Amino acid sequence: MADMESICARLCLLTRAAWRADLPSPLMRANVRRMIRLGALKGLTLRDVPGVQKEYYDRAQALLSRSAQMYEEVTRSRNQGYDVILPKDDIWPVNLCALGQHMPQFLFVRGNTALLSKRIVAVAGSRMIEDDTAEIAGCIGRRIAQEGYVLVCGGALGVDSAAQKACLDAGGSLILVPAYPCYELLRQQYLKHALDLGRLLIVCDTWPHECFSARKALTRNHAIYALGDAAIAVAARSGRGGTWRGAEDCLRGGYTPLFTVDHPGEDFTGNRELITLGAAALNPFDSLGKQLFESEV
Repeated sequence: MADMESICARLCLLTRAAWRADLPSPLMRANVRRMIRLGALKGLTLRDVPGVQKEYYDRAQALLSRSAQMYEEVTRSRNQGYDVILPKDDIWPVNLCALGQHMPQFLFVRGNTALLSKRIVAVAGSRMIEDDTAEIAGCIGRRIAQEGYVLVCGGALGVDSAAQKACLDAGGSLILVPAYPCYELLRQQYLKHALDLGRLLIVCDTWPHECFSARKALTRNHAIYALGDAAIAVAARSGRGGTWRGAEDCLRGGYTPLFTVDHPGEDFTGNRELITLGAAALNPFDSLGKQLFESEV
């Protein structure tokens, strides 16, 4: 696992944990990645090197000033069951490299990290859905479990909730990348039970107790799509919502092969447009493996 200095440095630069009012805003992932690549940042040591603008160097210096407090916060989170992994760690999910300069520079993980080495199917969809849409999402969740894949989703209401409950009920395993604080997830007893059984992994590309924000939700959507060896947009509304935006970005960035349910109804209006943009149509009642990974058979 990564050394504590490297962990604390990245958390200082990228999060608001152990925050003080006098600090500048955190850096962007691309800025931190560049600093590491150019040798400006090693552990907690900051070097003034060519290629790093003074603005970013000065901000980094100020942000690193809370490293002692960050050490305490990381220790506290570890006592709550979380580990922190960095891109250089052996268990880092290589699929995230598809995000390029926007790839997370750390992940908090809690649960069975072995799930990261399995074949993963990402599922995304709207929060407000009709009953028949929930049935389709549940069918997909069950098939993921029955066919031996791991489901990754965001743990939200609607499509996420229907798919993950069906997957776990069918004996499957689940990776959750939440947009809300993690403690809110574990208030749900069936998720806590899955965690205890080794069938759940919680992954956070931000501080695990950070409150919801639209920006946090979008970046975690990117992580969900990229973590999947294939992704399914179950229900998207054309031109609006996180599912649509994430699916659009997935197609544009080529994070992973994107599929979407070809089905009539208001919940699926965006799906039909995603197909015209390059997503493949998916029949949720047929074998997922044949559809998602047919080219590999």
